[in-house]
Amino acid sequence: MDFFYKCVYKIGERIRNYKISEHTKMLLETDFETIENLEVLQLKRLKKLLIHAKAHSPYYQDSLKNIDIESMSLENLEVLPVLTKQNVQEFNTQIQNRVDEQKHFKSVTSGSTGNPLLFYRNLDWDAAHRATIMRGYSWYNVKPWEKSLYFWGFNPNWKKRILMRTTDFLMNRYRIFSYNDKDFKQIRNYISKVKYIEGYSSAIFTMSQYFSKTNQSFDQIKMVKGTSEKIFDYYQGSVQRVFNQKMISEYGSSEGSVIAYECPSGHMHIAMENVIVEEVDKKILVTNLHSFSFPIIRYELGDYIELDKKTLCACGRKHYIIKEVTGRIGKKIEGKNSSYPSSSLFYMFKNLVSECNVKCSYFACQDTVGILNLKVMCEEKDEENIRGYIEKEKEVLYADDLELNIKFISELSHKNRKVQSFESNLDNRSRTCSS
Repeated sequence: MDFFYKCVYKIGERIRNYKISEHTKMLLETDFETIENLEVLQLKRLKKLLIHAKAHSPYYQDSLKNIDIESMSLENLEVLPVLTKQNVQEFNTQIQNRVDEQKHFKSVTSGSTGNPLLFYRNLDWDAAHRATIMRGYSWYNVKPWEKSLYFWGFNPNWKKRILMRTTDFLMNRYRIFSYNDKDFKQIRNYISKVKYIEGYSSAIFTMSQYFSKTNQSFDQIKMVKGTSEKIFDYYQGSVQRVFNQKMISEYGSSEGSVIAYECPSGHMHIAMENVIVEEVDKKILVTNLHSFSFPIIRYELGDYIELDKKTLCACGRKHYIIKEVTGRIGKKIEGKNSSYPSSSLFYMFKNLVSECNVKCSYFACQDTVGILNLKVMCEEKDEENIRGYIEKEKEVLYADDLELNIKFISELSHKNRKVQSFESNLDNRSRTCSS
């Protein structure tokens, strides 16, 4: 069966984006490259991106008009303007320079700030993103067509659900959305055959707690990868007991692509061939070197990091290291009987953007198990129709397990703190959603 899934994977990869294998090969060739050569490659690709952006993107034609690109170096990146989340929302069409006759990939961000972004990725951008994941897999001897368990989103749109399930079957993976003891008991036999697990870190931790209590372990697993949410240190105990593996981290975003991947020696190496990472006032600025269709240059991602350019990793890779990422909290939405990843809220609003062309920002907060307070700010004024759509999506995602208190507001205000799309006060009853 492995040969069947390998053939299916190779065919699917070729159909989706023929450049993925090319980029994967290049990344494997530079896996142990010197830092000097990596920085030469970065500067070469940066200048190419700047020239293209200045020539084809109306936004950058203005913001880069006084920049001498030929004299650019990695030491004077501060001469380039910072791109903020507000910029990419306000000037979306001016930044985008998609060429209609070329293949592009539609992308809607998960909206960790509650404000999803729609843009298009060019072939090299998409290929480099996926190739970085493939290189990370190779560090753990994982093949992408091997049987896997996937904690990730569940789209309430029935057509997309069918496509998702078909894709999961062809990818030899099982997708799980909600996580409770009943779900974990049902997939016990499946897990005994999987080679790697990936997805929401809080979900993986919850599953490890269940199997730890039942004294079950799965030693055949090669890799456990947490994404999208912060991996807390206390997760590792039960994860290692059950899966004989530490939960490793993949750090990135839709706009910035996969920025860093954790190696077996425990360090998150930056994919320097694809991105430039800066630490400015503890904040991360990322430049995506393949983002020609929607240039991401010195983008303020919204996370606080600690960048390490001095540590020599035992794995032998010279790529710079991100020592710490803060600001992404892996909170769960607690239904009356089950728990759900907070990122599930994204699927409520993604279809509003991609299918209904209705742009909404949102903030969700939970004070009581089984009840979610949802504040919504929309460009459209037809609140009743939007309320009905949200309630319909809620029924598909959570059914009667969760009640929504929906309130339409004119402004989302998060004074003096990082904006998040979801907060849980279940562990801190001194705070409430109204505070």
